[in-house]
Order: sequence, then C-alpha cells, then structure tokens
Amino acid sequence: FGRVDVVVHAAAVAAYGRFTEIPGEIFDRVQHVNVNGTANVARSALRHFEAQQAGHLVLFGSIVGKISVPYLSPYVTSKWAVHGLARTLQAEQAGEPVEVSLIEPGGVSTTIYDKAASYLGVQGKPPPPVYDAETVAKAVVEVIDHPRRERSVGLLNPVISLGFRLFPAVYDRIVAPLVTRLALAGDPVADHSGNVFHSSPEPEPADDRP
Repeated sequence: FGRVDVVVHAAAVAAYGRFTEIPGEIFDRVQHVNVNGTANVARSALRHFEAQQAGHLVLFGSIVGKISVPYLSPYVTSKWAVHGLARTLQAEQAGEPVEVSLIEPGGVSTTIYDKAASYLGVQGKPPPPVYDAETVAKAVVEVIDHPRRERSVGLLNPVISLGFRLFPAVYDRIVAPLVTRLALAGDPVADHSGNVFHSSPEPEPADDRP
C-alpha cells in the first residue's frame, strides 16, 4: 500500500551451556544476531516512522530479559540488552507520534530450543507453562491495536520476575535445579553450534500440506 506502518522484529538464536564452556565466538554471535540485529531493524524502522510521522515498532524481549537462568548466558545477556534498548527508545519517542512496544514471552512452542547451540550435553526445551506461537501473535496484534509499552505473555512471568528481584538468594537456589529438570531435554547430544552461524531448515512436513 505504499507505506510501512508496523514493524515486528522477533529474530533470535540461543546457546546452552555453562558460561565457561560456551565458545567465545558462539557467545559473540548470539549478541550479534539478537542485539545488533534488533538495533539495526529498529534504527531503519524508526527513521522511516519519524519521516512519515507515524508508525509502531514492536520488539521481542523475553521473561529472561527480566530474570536470569543458568546455562543460557548468551541468550539472557542479549535479552537484557534488548529490554534496555526498548526502554531507551520509548524514552526518546515520548511525545512523538511513533510507538515502541516490547513483547515478553515465557516458554513458547517454537524450534528455537531444538535449533539452539548446546555445550551442555543435552538440548533445551521450552519451560512450562508453554504457549503456542498463535497466542504470542495475538498479543502482538493487541499491542498494535491498543499501544502499550510492554506486554507479558505468560501467567507466571510477573511472579517469577518479582521473586527474582525480591528474593535473589532463594531464587538462585531454587531456579537452577528447576531449569535442569524442566527446561532441558533428557536425550544426550554432542556439542554443536546449532543455527547460531547458519540457518537450519525446517523438517519436511509429514503430510501433503503446502
């Protein structure tokens, strides 16, 4: 229709492992994709929106942009950075006809966990409660229809975030075994870089759907 009114950016990669055992180039690449990629898209979108004096930028953070979990240091670091960037952009756009929103999902049923790099001996899986991608997409549409700064997707997200901030020592003693049990798969895997450097194609569908 000759113009762009909304930009939604959700691209990200992840890597599992103890911080000291994740190769430096893997850590750096996760930051490059998740942080620099978000910044580059945001810069292009905001310049376009400012020129036309209208527009809405929607960025994807995560519940781990407000808390930390073990064995995901590259991803956690990147999402804290995205949250900081989003908050800064919101402050800069205050009073302007341009909206900036941040979506904060919890566990979502996508392939980011299967395709993540792993140096932990096992692969990750979405932590419960797990939401489908359609639920997150619906939250994005709601934010576009009724602009707001943040939109959390996950009933337990506010409780987890509050516990992380108010009771950090207790949180650290509880979250490590919970993550190990609930957010890591059981089957052993060899160390691998996943899709951090190269895209990993989706598996072929099991039926004849296009």
